[in-house]
Amino acid sequence: MKNKLEHILLSVLLGLSVLLGLSFWLNTIFNFNIFCAAHWDEFAKLQAAQTPIATGFYISFAVALFIFIVGEYFIYRSTLKHILKPNTESVPLQKTESQEKEPEVKTPERPVIVDDRPPRLNLPNNMGQIVAHNHTVQQKTKQQTNDTSPYNPIISKIFSANGYIVKPNPKISGFVPNLFAIGNNEVVWLGGVDCDIEGMMNGIQKLDSVFKETLEDITININAFIVDTLNKYDSLNNGILVFKSTDELKEFIEQHPADDITETEQESFDSYSEYIDTIIQYIKNI
Repeated sequence: MKNKLEHILLSVLLGLSVLLGLSFWLNTIFNFNIFCAAHWDEFAKLQAAQTPIATGFYISFAVALFIFIVGEYFIYRSTLKHILKPNTESVPLQKTESQEKEPEVKTPERPVIVDDRPPRLNLPNNMGQIVAHNHTVQQKTKQQTNDTSPYNPIISKIFSANGYIVKPNPKISGFVPNLFAIGNNEVVWLGGVDCDIEGMMNGIQKLDSVFKETLEDITININAFIVDTLNKYDSLNNGILVFKSTDELKEFIEQHPADDITETEQESFDSYSEYIDTIIQYIKNI
């Protein structure tokens, strides 16, 4: 909504600027005031009498219109790119035999990310100390995962094989996921094995609130799932995907791999990955 209002205001400003510039030009060169009704009446009479009128007079209007159209293009360029880009980001879920009667789940549409990422972060004063530990944390990623669950290394391998980057598992409002992974286009995956769905929901809400507090004009999409070997939940519960085995999870992720990262997107993705590393350290200390 904020971006739309900015576009409208910029369009109005552009239109006024072009109009004033055209008025000054016609007044100076042709002694014609576009805001004077009498001048337009005289112009209409000249046209009706087929009196020759300087070609430059018409060209002036054409140039002003061209400048306005080009200006509008630059104002709405990011929006046009989003409209013209094929919508490959949201992939409808394909039904398995065990889910034939369940409704389809659609991945939320992701916002357009501008080229000057990462955005300005609004982090606490001690965040610099937290960032200093990132390198050490990355080296100990495997040691920080929940090794008590035999499913954790399998799940991590499933996501890594399909283009996702597996991160350390932070404790989020008392909930420790069995998987924390990211993908291109600002995607985060949280996963658990036979965990409490309420605890996962609390963790998701906390993580989402931290994202909203520290980012401007960018939405990070959080996808969550549970491997429910105890058959406690339905195939979809409170927006959380439920799989009865890691085989079901593997089949689903293979159908929904991470979006490819182009050369132009690599720098932005690296910034996004570093931001997530910082948030992981921050959220473990609150």
